[in-house]
Amino acid sequence: IAGFYERRIRRIFPALLVSIAVVLCLVPWLLFPSELKTTGMTAIAAVASVANLYLLTSAGYFAGDADTQPLIHMWSLGVEEQFYLFFPLLLALFGIHRLRAAGWAVLGLTALTFMLCVVVTYLNRDFAYFFPLTRAWELLIGAVLVFVSVPNLPRLVREIAAFGAVAVIVAGAFKIHAGLYFPGFIALAPCLGAAALIAVGGAGGSMVSRVLSLPPMLFLGRISYSLYLWHWPVFISYRLVRGVEVTAPEAVALVLVSVLAAYLSWRFVEQPFREKQLLAGRVPLFKAAAAACAVLIATAAALVTFAPSLSASSAEAQRLASYLSYDEASTYRRGSCFLFGHTDSIDDFDVKRCMTAAHDRPNVLVVGDSHGAHLWPGLSAVLPQANVLQATSTGCKPVIGTRGEATCRKLMSEALGPSLDRIKPDILILSARWLETDLPDVQRTLEALHDKAGRIVVFGPVPEYAMPLPRLLAQVVD
Repeated sequence: IAGFYERRIRRIFPALLVSIAVVLCLVPWLLFPSELKTTGMTAIAAVASVANLYLLTSAGYFAGDADTQPLIHMWSLGVEEQFYLFFPLLLALFGIHRLRAAGWAVLGLTALTFMLCVVVTYLNRDFAYFFPLTRAWELLIGAVLVFVSVPNLPRLVREIAAFGAVAVIVAGAFKIHAGLYFPGFIALAPCLGAAALIAVGGAGGSMVSRVLSLPPMLFLGRISYSLYLWHWPVFISYRLVRGVEVTAPEAVALVLVSVLAAYLSWRFVEQPFREKQLLAGRVPLFKAAAAACAVLIATAAALVTFAPSLSASSAEAQRLASYLSYDEASTYRRGSCFLFGHTDSIDDFDVKRCMTAAHDRPNVLVVGDSHGAHLWPGLSAVLPQANVLQATSTGCKPVIGTRGEATCRKLMSEALGPSLDRIKPDILILSARWLETDLPDVQRTLEALHDKAGRIVVFGPVPEYAMPLPRLLAQVVD
């Protein structure tokens, strides 16, 4: 076990610590104070292999961190490291003479953590995404293959299975998006695709196996860990400087830069430690790793503590950028009049606060998603003579028969049904992040509700930017 952990340290920590060190040196020129604090905290968590647990408490529906944080991808490494911290100890309980029992235990643990993932995803997607136990089954599927003997299969079967596995993985890359219940059942597809590809490769191979064995593929495989570490900082740093979406030619160039950085990291950082050219002894390695971690944690802590003075931006830019840490919860009336579909239920909606009609002044009812929720504070401020009501939920189109999470469907059914009949608003505002494909649903809804309100206004979508607006304004000023 000590040897296993030594190999993990040699494999993971040198390249990880170097990439974090480079990022911490660059971010004072790229980020504003509030962003620097987040980067510092993420760096500390990444060094401690708990970035996923930190992001579990700080990331959410409105978090724009992914657009500005060069270390946010470290969450998956945290899940992996936590898995490898405990999994060897589990196997050690069985020893080498009870492999059959170990196999059944691994299979059972895979099924148990998968079921946990499905349930938690339904209750709270953010939690399921970052929590190690709800992602453990994805790693355990690979462990199950160790205990499963796959016989040599007919060539036609291998070719079809391998092609189908690749197709499933590619489809997942294009079809899985933030609006789905992920990980949950959806994550099963790419994971089983990867497992099937490995199993077929061990059962006689296929044309896919031969393609993946070509020198360019093997090269990418060798540098894949360093490529994981460097691709996100490279892309984010470029986007932070430009402030706009990356074009296709720019993306190709950034991929090449990422591959170059990954190769240099693999050649001059990974390999010397893995081949024991540096710190060949186990004890010196552990001591050096602990010292390097301590230095990085201290550096990141200083970044968190002294972010305003360390930032290279002007005072006016910092003032504008301070709105990056703006808490919208009370403004949107989150959790009562604005529901998070994957964390709140319809029972959390405060009917008395959000949908009580007034008899002495006009009633204005806002129904929709976050693009509708953001209208409420402004309308309340500029229409003091009106009673502005609100029924909003994340990702929830205000149309009859809307699709989405259960909370959304129930809220829209109530708001555009019995509540609308009860309130009879003078103005009904339907606001959402509309897509062109929503137009038939909007038309159908307007026809059904035309006599339910004095006037119906379809509003939105509101402008969206490549990055948070306060950052763009601060960047221009700077």
